[in-house]
Amino acid sequence: MKHLVLISILGALSLTAMAQGDNSSETITISGAKTDLVHQSRPMSSDEFSQFAGSYELSNGNSLALFSRGQLKFAAVHGGAWHEIVATSSNSFIAKDKKLQMKIDRNANGEVTGELLMAVEPGQVASGDTGEHWVKLAIR
Repeated sequence: MKHLVLISILGALSLTAMAQGDNSSETITISGAKTDLVHQSRPMSSDEFSQFAGSYELSNGNSLALFSRGQLKFAAVHGGAWHEIVATSSNSFIAKDKKLQMKIDRNANGEVTGELLMAVEPGQVASGDTGEHWVKLAIR
Protein backbone atom coordinates (compact mmCIF):
# COMPACT_ATOMS: atom_id res chain seq x y z
CA MET A 1 0.00 0.00 0.00
CA LYS A 2 2.86 2.39 0.85
CA HIS A 3 4.40 1.67 -2.55
CA LEU A 4 1.13 2.48 -4.31
CA VAL A 5 0.87 5.84 -2.53
CA LEU A 6 4.54 6.62 -3.29
CA ILE A 7 4.11 5.70 -6.96
CA SER A 8 0.98 7.89 -7.17
CA ILE A 9 2.80 10.87 -5.64
CA LEU A 10 5.83 10.44 -7.91
CA GLY A 11 3.57 10.12 -10.94
CA ALA A 12 1.70 13.31 -10.06
CA LEU A 13 4.98 15.17 -9.49
CA SER A 14 6.38 14.05 -12.83
CA LEU A 15 3.19 15.15 -14.63
CA THR A 16 3.38 18.52 -12.88
CA ALA A 17 7.03 18.91 -13.87
CA MET A 18 6.22 18.01 -17.48
CA ALA A 19 3.34 20.51 -17.59
CA GLN A 20 5.45 23.33 -16.11
CA GLY A 21 8.52 22.60 -18.23
CA ASP A 22 11.54 24.86 -18.25
CA ASN A 23 12.41 27.90 -20.30
CA SER A 24 14.48 25.86 -22.74
CA SER A 25 11.59 23.53 -23.61
CA GLU A 26 9.78 23.92 -26.92
CA THR A 27 6.57 22.46 -25.45
CA ILE A 28 4.07 24.98 -24.15
CA THR A 29 0.84 24.08 -22.35
CA ILE A 30 -1.84 26.71 -22.82
CA SER A 31 -4.35 26.24 -20.01
CA GLY A 32 -7.83 27.64 -20.40
CA ALA A 33 -6.96 29.36 -23.69
CA LYS A 34 -9.91 30.45 -25.74
CA THR A 35 -8.63 29.15 -29.04
CA ASP A 36 -10.52 30.09 -32.18
CA LEU A 37 -10.14 27.24 -34.63
CA VAL A 38 -12.64 28.52 -37.17
CA HIS A 39 -10.85 28.82 -40.50
CA GLN A 40 -11.77 28.86 -44.13
CA SER A 41 -10.67 25.70 -45.89
CA ARG A 42 -9.07 25.89 -49.29
CA PRO A 43 -8.79 23.24 -51.97
CA MET A 44 -5.50 21.34 -52.06
CA SER A 45 -4.73 18.84 -54.76
CA SER A 46 -3.25 15.44 -54.00
CA ASP A 47 -0.02 16.52 -55.70
CA GLU A 48 0.22 19.65 -53.55
CA PHE A 49 -0.54 17.65 -50.39
CA SER A 50 2.07 15.02 -51.25
CA GLN A 51 4.87 17.45 -50.29
CA PHE A 52 3.52 17.39 -46.71
CA ALA A 53 2.67 13.69 -46.44
CA GLY A 54 5.02 11.84 -44.13
CA SER A 55 6.09 11.66 -40.51
CA TYR A 56 7.42 14.56 -38.45
CA GLU A 57 9.21 14.50 -35.10
CA LEU A 58 7.58 16.68 -32.43
CA SER A 59 9.40 18.55 -29.67
CA ASN A 60 7.94 16.22 -27.01
CA GLY A 61 9.38 13.09 -28.68
CA ASN A 62 6.12 12.00 -30.32
CA SER A 63 5.49 12.04 -34.03
CA LEU A 64 2.91 13.55 -36.35
CA ALA A 65 1.94 11.65 -39.49
CA LEU A 66 0.14 13.22 -42.45
CA PHE A 67 -1.28 10.90 -45.10
CA SER A 68 -4.12 10.59 -47.58
CA ARG A 69 -6.63 7.91 -48.44
CA GLY A 70 -8.16 8.66 -51.80
CA GLN A 71 -9.11 12.33 -51.87
CA LEU A 72 -9.29 12.59 -48.04
CA LYS A 73 -6.35 13.87 -46.00
CA PHE A 74 -5.58 12.76 -42.43
CA ALA A 75 -3.25 13.46 -39.52
CA ALA A 76 -2.44 11.25 -36.53
CA VAL A 77 -0.28 11.98 -33.50
CA HIS A 78 1.95 9.11 -32.31
CA GLY A 79 -0.21 6.35 -33.79
CA GLY A 80 -3.38 7.79 -32.26
CA ALA A 81 -6.78 8.42 -33.80
CA TRP A 82 -6.96 9.61 -37.38
CA HIS A 83 -8.23 13.17 -37.79
CA GLU A 84 -9.52 14.20 -41.19
CA ILE A 85 -7.83 17.47 -42.11
CA VAL A 86 -8.38 20.27 -44.60
CA ALA A 87 -5.95 22.90 -45.84
CA THR A 88 -6.42 26.46 -44.56
CA SER A 89 -3.47 27.90 -46.49
CA SER A 90 -0.64 26.63 -48.65
CA ASN A 91 1.12 25.13 -45.59
CA SER A 92 -1.49 25.05 -42.80
CA PHE A 93 -4.11 22.44 -41.93
CA ILE A 94 -6.91 21.98 -39.43
CA ALA A 95 -8.74 18.84 -38.36
CA LYS A 96 -12.43 18.80 -39.16
CA ASP A 97 -13.08 17.80 -35.52
CA LYS A 98 -11.08 20.91 -34.49
CA LYS A 99 -8.69 18.91 -32.28
CA LEU A 100 -5.54 19.56 -34.35
CA GLN A 101 -4.16 22.56 -36.13
CA MET A 102 -0.75 22.56 -37.81
CA LYS A 103 1.57 24.71 -39.87
CA ILE A 104 4.48 23.09 -41.71
CA ASP A 105 7.26 25.13 -43.30
CA ARG A 106 9.61 23.49 -45.80
CA ASN A 107 12.76 25.59 -46.11
CA ALA A 108 14.88 25.79 -49.26
CA ASN A 109 17.69 23.83 -47.54
CA GLY A 110 15.34 20.88 -46.97
CA GLU A 111 14.78 21.60 -43.27
CA VAL A 112 11.21 21.25 -42.04
CA THR A 113 9.87 23.33 -39.14
CA GLY A 114 6.43 24.21 -37.90
CA GLU A 115 4.01 23.88 -35.05
CA LEU A 116 1.14 21.71 -33.95
CA LEU A 117 -1.69 22.92 -31.75
CA MET A 118 -3.42 19.91 -30.20
CA ALA A 119 -6.45 19.65 -27.93
CA VAL A 120 -5.74 17.73 -24.72
CA GLU A 121 -8.47 15.53 -23.29
CA PRO A 122 -9.82 16.55 -19.86
CA GLY A 123 -8.01 14.73 -17.07
CA GLN A 124 -4.69 14.62 -18.95
CA VAL A 125 -3.61 17.99 -17.56
CA ALA A 126 -1.52 17.95 -14.37
CA SER A 127 -3.51 20.74 -12.72
CA GLY A 128 -6.65 18.58 -12.84
CA ASP A 129 -8.56 21.48 -14.44
CA THR A 130 -11.29 20.21 -16.75
CA GLY A 131 -11.53 23.34 -18.93
CA GLU A 132 -10.35 23.64 -22.51
CA HIS A 133 -6.62 22.88 -22.82
CA TRP A 134 -4.26 23.02 -25.78
CA VAL A 135 -0.68 21.91 -26.19
CA LYS A 136 1.56 23.67 -28.69
CA LEU A 137 4.42 21.55 -30.05
CA ALA A 138 7.24 22.39 -32.42
CA ILE A 139 7.71 20.30 -35.55
CA ARG A 140 11.32 19.44 -36.32
